[in-house]
Amino acid sequence: MAANKVRMTIMGADYSVIAEDDAQYVQLLGKELDSKMDGIIKANKRLSVTQAAVLAALDYADESKKATATADRLREQIKDYLDDASAAKSKADISRHEAEKYRKEVENLRTENERLKRELSAVLDRIGS
Repeated sequence: MAANKVRMTIMGADYSVIAEDDAQYVQLLGKELDSKMDGIIKANKRLSVTQAAVLAALDYADESKKATATADRLREQIKDYLDDASAAKSKADISRHEAEKYRKEVENLRTENERLKRELSAVLDRIGS
């Protein structure tokens, strides 16, 4: 991806940033940072721009850590779901195999039953004759 030189203003200071991301996206990040820092300073007028930047960075670091932890938990849940699905599929395959085995066994027993009925009938016919 090509690098983009992006100009932005944060708390009245101009910055040029080289980023691989889309220029509009980087400018949006700059505007969000400017807004966050402005809000921090408005909430406590004694803070310097540097202190506001540090507090904004801490807030973003906190959000990043929490988002990473959430993503890790979601990945673990998905892995567990996939493991459960795989186990269920294996059990289903085994059950289908057993059902087929029993179906064949029932068919063989029916065939044997019919053969035995014919033999019994033949024996009864000979006895009755």
